[in-house]
Amino acid sequence: MAESEEITKATEKLGDISLKTDSDETEKYVDCAYEIKQNEGKEETLSKISDSSKSVSSDLKSEDNKPKNTNKEQCDSEEEYFSVDEDDNDDDGEEEEEDDVKVEKIDEDEYKRTLEETLSDDEKLERKIKSQEIKDEGNKFFRESEFNEAIDRYTEALKICPFAFPKERSIMYSNRGACHMKLENNEEAIKDCSSALDLHPHYLKAVLRRAELYEKIDKLDEALADYQKAVELDPTQNKARITAMRLADQIKDRNEKMKAEMLGKLKDLGNLVLKPFGLSTDNFQLQQGETGSYSVNFKQN
Repeated sequence: MAESEEITKATEKLGDISLKTDSDETEKYVDCAYEIKQNEGKEETLSKISDSSKSVSSDLKSEDNKPKNTNKEQCDSEEEYFSVDEDDNDDDGEEEEEDDVKVEKIDEDEYKRTLEETLSDDEKLERKIKSQEIKDEGNKFFRESEFNEAIDRYTEALKICPFAFPKERSIMYSNRGACHMKLENNEEAIKDCSSALDLHPHYLKAVLRRAELYEKIDKLDEALADYQKAVELDPTQNKARITAMRLADQIKDRNEKMKAEMLGKLKDLGNLVLKPFGLSTDNFQLQQGETGSYSVNFKQN
């Protein structure tokens, strides 16, 4: 067999293995596969494939021997939209460094998505079932107020759950967001709610949760938009409707205050410029016309 063909087959095998394992070293195998692709034709890459494959196989055997948690308790709702979700039963209804992290995550997700195409439907279903079991563990920790442990479980479930099941993944993101919300990690909670809504735009619980989070960090316009969306999805959401009306008034008052402050600063600047000429902004009167436009009239002292 030609060396390039041998590398290609070995790379595909390594990629398939990296998808099937949920060990902490998965990222190492993904990086290894990238390197192999970039160095096709180099003899030493075959050795790396062999070593990595053996390591992954060992991990898989040890994982198979671990007892599986089959806890399927139902999660009682704590609040209208603060509790985590058990199953797929929701109604349809900064800095450069951060940018680099986002790009890396996108690249990793795209690579995993590509590798996922090599899995059979049965293998995907098996991974979905396992991820649901891990999510159930997270729900149990949430009910016990062990939010950091719950976050770890939801994160692990997201690593395993195939991209072919967007609704299940959206619930995992939303549940993790609920944990961050409890811990007052508001920015992280908003990110998770947004990820959930990217996968499932009509996810009412995630919309309401993000609306409250936006209000907490004083992003009133974004909060209003989410509350309005919640009412569109479910007209019976009276609390969201009342909150939207209140926020609309708050935003109006805020904008009027900002407008007054801006005009005050412009007036101060105008007085500074006009002072050498013995004038001030009091010499100029603004009159608003019926169309909403303004005209300026000069008034002599």
